[in-house]
Amino acid sequence: MVARRIVVLGGTGIFGRRLARHLLGFENIELILTSRSRSAAETAASELGTTKIPVTGEALDTRSGFTEGLRNLKPWAVIDCSGPFQNSNHDISKTILSAGAHAIDIGDARDYLLGYSAALDETARAHSVTGLAGASSTPALSSAVVDKLTKDWAQVDAIDICITPGGKSEVGRSVIEAIMSYAGLEISVWRNGRIEAAEGWIGSRVVIMPGLGKRRVAPVETADSNILGPKHAVRLRVTFSAGLESSLEQWGMEVLARLRRAGIINNLSPLIPLLLALRRATRLITSDEGGMLVELKGVDADGIPVKRNWSLLAKQDHGPFVPVMAAAAALRLLLAGKVESGARLAAQELTLTDIEAEWQPYDITSTIQDG
Repeated sequence: MVARRIVVLGGTGIFGRRLARHLLGFENIELILTSRSRSAAETAASELGTTKIPVTGEALDTRSGFTEGLRNLKPWAVIDCSGPFQNSNHDISKTILSAGAHAIDIGDARDYLLGYSAALDETARAHSVTGLAGASSTPALSSAVVDKLTKDWAQVDAIDICITPGGKSEVGRSVIEAIMSYAGLEISVWRNGRIEAAEGWIGSRVVIMPGLGKRRVAPVETADSNILGPKHAVRLRVTFSAGLESSLEQWGMEVLARLRRAGIINNLSPLIPLLLALRRATRLITSDEGGMLVELKGVDADGIPVKRNWSLLAKQDHGPFVPVMAAAAALRLLLAGKVESGARLAAQELTLTDIEAEWQPYDITSTIQDG
């Protein structure tokens, strides 16, 4: 069988490197890691060592000459780990699909995801390829969890989702840029059967994360309220929160969000280098353990009120693998020929079993608890 060429955009970034390392376990593929810098891409490829699949690094700039560069690489599929997806359009994915390649991305930005299918489905079908967006912790993994745990329910009342990475986990510039894009601004939540507004990173609360203890989390922007609320006819609320293990970082983000809301600071971007430096410092006093929690309330098929929780615990700094496991699962389905052409959210194709199967090699476990 001829090896299929897989291109990873942002292959030198935190998530791109983790995905590339994971894809070394696949068969009949060749892997190309890209960056705007050829030397950075080649270094990232060489760091993977000798593998059973060919791995190379190439220069590819999504801002200039992308169409020609992609044409020269001739990929079978492209996985976009570059980010941030907040405030971005669908041009990169459209170029990929127009080149006759499948497109997968780990985007989690609300507007990007909600407009994905309408913008790209026609292009994907015209070229007989598939585009799958949001193949990450949200909305692919979060949706898969809710779908499985509420499958036999007569009514879903509340969905509360939290993510808290380990403080030692490396964080790239694109992650900070994504947070800064909505901190202190309006985000969507689902309350009382409809979409309402909340404020990003304002109004934190303490949750008990299984295996981790108390962590403080705050509202963040995702598409989960817009997707899960209507899909499951959630009666009360859908929330998505995230937290930083370091109290200094967590409270610092909330202070910045409040300053932005008050109009004291309008542009948070100049602070990104400072926040990255702060992160490097707090890594010295935090752990390598992170987690995810999905809390569900509703009524089961027998009309009995029920609570059900799903939790994930990642140790040994394996947490950064979690955001790319859905992308790996999506690629595996494409390689097996199990996905029809067209552009849509990866959540429409992936089950929890598909995603959990990908993290078996790592110190990542998940638990379901009733009551």
